[in-house]
Amino acid sequence: MAKQNLIAALDIGGGKITAVAATIDQQKNVVQILAGDEFPCAGLDGGIVTDIRETTATIIETINYLEEKTQADITSLYIALRGEHIESFTSKGTFNIARVDKEITPDDIAHAIAAAKSIPIKNNTEILSTVPQGFYIDMQPVKNPEGMEANSLDVYVHITTGLTSTFNNLNKAFDRAKFDITGRFYGLVCLADAVLTQEEKEMGALLVDLGKDNTSAGIYVDGALRCSYDIKLGSDLITSDIAKVLRISHKEAEKIKINYGTAFPDSNNNETEITINPIYGEKETKINRDYLLDIIRPRVQDIFDAVKEKMQESGFFDCASTAVLTGGGSLLPGIQEQARSSLNIKEVVCSSIQRDLVECDKEFLNPKYATAVSLAYFVAKREMIDDSSRSNSRSKGLLKKVTSFLKNSDLFGG
Repeated sequence: MAKQNLIAALDIGGGKITAVAATIDQQKNVVQILAGDEFPCAGLDGGIVTDIRETTATIIETINYLEEKTQADITSLYIALRGEHIESFTSKGTFNIARVDKEITPDDIAHAIAAAKSIPIKNNTEILSTVPQGFYIDMQPVKNPEGMEANSLDVYVHITTGLTSTFNNLNKAFDRAKFDITGRFYGLVCLADAVLTQEEKEMGALLVDLGKDNTSAGIYVDGALRCSYDIKLGSDLITSDIAKVLRISHKEAEKIKINYGTAFPDSNNNETEITINPIYGEKETKINRDYLLDIIRPRVQDIFDAVKEKMQESGFFDCASTAVLTGGGSLLPGIQEQARSSLNIKEVVCSSIQRDLVECDKEFLNPKYATAVSLAYFVAKREMIDDSSRSNSRSKGLLKKVTSFLKNSDLFGG
């Protein structure tokens, strides 16, 4: 295959892997999405491996597809993680500047962040990501302390942790597939980097990623991530509710949800008749969209009520002036209106990747690709500033070098 610095970005979701292949156009200095697709995986549930063999087979299928479509070898592979096992909290780190010149260097900042990460965590967990929330020099807030003079440097960071066993089982699946993981990240952090504008981050925004098995939510205030949660409620529950009430197959329920479903009353379409074919030999029946709405809306309310409850516990909910919905679940008609009603936030929008951040076909701007595309953008823009990551080698040495670069940047942990 052709020699090219090809990035594979895999969103490890519920019952599927959503993946894209990306590269950096060095002349334009932009990230290009070259290929991508969704791959059903019976070995994944809520981002957690439930069957290593099934997961391994899907990983092989995914990578082979990306390489065949691009006619190039994958040189670096990143995964975005989610799941109820992921937890987050804020920690403070302090580093005293003992040198005579007192000028803060990048190493000093790294030491302060390392101090924030050096805290007791549960024995069965490990750090997934570390995102600075704010810096202080001699107790005074600053945006970027590098080059400034001070006696002490403090940093507050948002730390995300996850179950070590979950990470290890994913590692085993990739090892069996004979692919090295270059880096792993919390999906919501990547999403915020590409879905939210800087103005939204500054003014206060609630980001909600509506996935199949999980819903991830976080609040940005004053440009920094203040809290995040993963909730074991996803859009597949809506499909399950439809299947149970109408006594139809899960597959048929998914089709009805996509073709006729709505999360909020719509007077223009309530008279539409929907043909139902029960799976228990019962006669064909017809329902209207009002009846379908009565099935869907309570579950959507449950999801947003759970998001609101978690966000209120954080103490930052009232700081969010805007709610931004993304992920496959955000494609459900009426979802904005229901979010506005349930969350009591006036400004609610459905969004995907900001169009000017990547070059890609229109299909990859679909919210269902949001995490995978944002992951590709997230890591590619950092590779653009590191010449070593542009090597065409597929060796472990390259992967370790890129991983080291990303982990040593002030955004990441783990």
